[in-house]
This record gives sequence, C-alpha cells and structure tokens, in this order.
Amino acid sequence: MMIEHNSKGFTMIELIMVIVVLSILSLFTFSFMDNAIKTHMLAKGQSTLYGEGVYIMERITRELRDAVSVDTTVVPLAPGTSSTLKFTKLHTGIDPNTIVTFTQNGRNLFRNNTIIGRNINIFKDANDYGFSVMRNAASGTGDETITVKLKLTSLTDTSIPEFTIITSITPNNYGTNPYIGPSFKGDYYEVIQ
Repeated sequence: MMIEHNSKGFTMIELIMVIVVLSILSLFTFSFMDNAIKTHMLAKGQSTLYGEGVYIMERITRELRDAVSVDTTVVPLAPGTSSTLKFTKLHTGIDPNTIVTFTQNGRNLFRNNTIIGRNINIFKDANDYGFSVMRNAASGTGDETITVKLKLTSLTDTSIPEFTIITSITPNNYGTNPYIGPSFKGDYYEVIQ
C-alpha cells in the first residue's frame, strides 16, 4: 500500500506572508482615504470662509471706487493703517447717506452699523490684524490708492487655517475732475444693499 502526500495547499509561512502584505496594503488604503476625507472637509470649510471674505472685499471695493474723499481722522492701529474705513461717495443712488463707514467690532465687520461679515480675525498687533486700511499716497494727488486687508478665521472649526485677502483700490472720483466715464455722466450708479 502506498501513501500519497497531497501537496496542493499553502504552507503556514505563505499564509502569514499573504496576511502581512494585505495588512500593509489595507493600511495604506485606509490612510489614503482618511487623508482624502480630511482634505475634502478642510476645503469645504475654507471655501465657505473664503466666499465670505470675497463678498466683503467685493462690497468694499465697489463702494470705495465711487469715493470722492476718504476720511483721514480714523485712529490708526499702526502707522498709516486703521480698522475703520470712512469715505464719501459721489453717486448716492437711492441711499440718502453719502458717507459710508466700514468698521470692525469684535469679529464682525459693519457697514454703517449693519453687519456685512463675520469671522474677522481679532486685532492683536500691527502684524496680526483682522480688518485694516492703508493709504498709499498723499491725499489729493489724484492717484492715491487704498489698500484693504482682511484676515478671516473660522469660529466653529479651528482646523481650518486662517487666510488673508488683500486688495488695492484707486477711487475713480478723486481730484478736481471726477472720472465719470463708467457712470455715464452721473446718470448710472450701483445700488448695494
């Protein structure tokens, strides 16, 4: 009688090696998926914050372009900067108030006492601002630009990094001859509510 050995199975070492290789592959796969989910959540949260910042800057930019004069009596945070922007508009539209004031109070930004944005960084020093304004040339030269800086930080999610939006605006109506080209000689204006 002959005894045959059936050698069609896996050895214990082969099974252990397969388990180790599959464990390493699953570790990399789950790590990749975890990072992808975290990145998506971060981007989603930051896009909301960024959208709010872009809205605030667009609103300030549109109104400041129509400024005839910018108030220089605001209290500066650092040389040439302030956390308040006050100016007089040339075209008033249906808004009887020609003076517009943007100011930060806590983490909120106000336009003439109406809140237009939240999540503004709280001012700590000249390098860590929330909302700041800087004049870039002497008043009355006709080519003065106003630089507005806005730093936003999420109140609800500390994992979202803060970011800064900076823009420079040259008001169209500075000087003795206001630039009335795009306003069709004063007959056209934008109404921002």
